Amino acid sequence: MSLSLLWGSEVSYRLARNDCELAILSATADGALDYAVSGLFDQKSDRLLRPGVGEIHLLHFGEAEIRIVIQDELGKIDINQADPALLASLLRSVGLNADAASGLADKIVDWRTASELKHLNDAKEFNYRAANSPHLPRNGPFQSVDELLLVMDMTPALFQRIEPAVTVYSGSQFVDPRRAAPEALAAMPEMISKQGTASDRPPPFPIGANEEPTSSLRGRAFMIRIEVAKSGQVSRYRAVIRMTDNPVHPYFLLSWKMT
Repeated sequence: MSLSLLWGSEVSYRLARNDCELAILSATADGALDYAVSGLFDQKSDRLLRPGVGEIHLLHFGEAEIRIVIQDELGKIDINQADPALLASLLRSVGLNADAASGLADKIVDWRTASELKHLNDAKEFNYRAANSPHLPRNGPFQSVDELLLVMDMTPALFQRIEPAVTVYSGSQFVDPRRAAPEALAAMPEMISKQGTASDRPPPFPIGANEEPTSSLRGRAFMIRIEVAKSGQVSRYRAVIRMTDNPVHPYFLLSWKMT
């Protein structure tokens, strides 16, 4: 019995210690998020963090090593704004044939559209009910990228391939090729031919010499990926923020998840 009590105490201690370490990692990630946001508009050359396609910003805090990647959401395809042609091009770029891509693009648009008007390959409430789907179309804007998984004919494997290219936060019908994720550029081959290689692109984060950084960022959304490594443990987080012009509260947190 004493061995059982000792074992139980040891397990409880380890669980409590793990919870404490996870809490420290989470607090470190919170600090890294604030650091990343302040670095977006800090004009000191050694402090400015520029959103880049896959560019890693490395810093150390105590024993923790922190990696930060910032992606401008204007460089992604907004599934609430993109037309069927762009959505179909994205789906073709990850391997769907033309007919399947066109059909699924129509279903994505039908999900977000309130009217009863149907596209050629429609998927309105009747179709979901006929397929005994546990979900019905929202008939309104997607609330998150993950909601794509509820669209008829969308599979987890397909979603995984297009997820890096899509957003619900840019609010733009178009993709800024200067800030585009590679997966989004692949959906726009004409843009790739115009832009050339990544090294040929214009600077991805131009701020005019006479432009206040906070005003140029106002309303812009950014995804910030944070990896915190400490004492052999690694935690990864993904945040989406929207910038304001308020220096006291410079951003709104739109999404935060541990990945």
